[in-house]
Formats: sequence, structure tokens, C-alpha cells
Amino acid sequence: MRAHCACAPWVFCDSKGQRIASIKKSFASACRQADIEDFTPHDLRHTCAAWLVSSGKVTLPEVRDLLGHSTIRMTERYAHLAPERVRAAVEVLDEEGASAGRASGLRVVGGDDA
Repeated sequence: MRAHCACAPWVFCDSKGQRIASIKKSFASACRQADIEDFTPHDLRHTCAAWLVSSGKVTLPEVRDLLGHSTIRMTERYAHLAPERVRAAVEVLDEEGASAGRASGLRVVGGDDA
């Protein structure tokens, strides 16, 4: 796929391996040719984050680092897509409390069963 600039560190590069600063025109042209309306490169970024978080296999800090978010707050916008991770964390607390003889029965506030 990147045969013309296989050694370049860039995702998008010209035939000499130089960085392409903007893909706006090419992206818009590709969308027009495919009859895709109201779609931007940012939509791809959002989809990437949503799929990673929804998989349950990638942590929010990992998504932050991959997408280059400067703070975890930006990445936390996707946290609602993985409520099972919150439940699993509460289950760990519940198990730890039970094994230590403390009260158990914690529940996720604002979750489906709240």
C-alpha cells in the first residue's frame, strides 16, 4: 500500500516520502466520487475512538495516546461506550470487600440497573 514511500514515517506522503500537510482536498474529492455527503476526516477519528473503546480491549489512556489527545478529558467522551468496564471495576471492588470481610453489594450509579 505504501510502496512508493515505504520508509517514510508519515501516513500520508508524496512520492518522495515528504509529509502531506493537508488531505482536505483529496478527502473531499474521494467523498464526492463515492457519493458520500457530510463526512470529514474527523468522523473517521471519532469512529476509530468509538470502536477501540467499544471493544473493551483498549483502555482510555491507550486511546488518548493513539489519537494524540492532550488530556484524558477529551478521550473520556467515549467512556460511555464501555459501561461493562465500569461494572467489571465495581465487581473487583465488591470481590475485594467480600474477601476482606467488608460489606459488599456495590452498584454502578447511573448504570442500566440504577
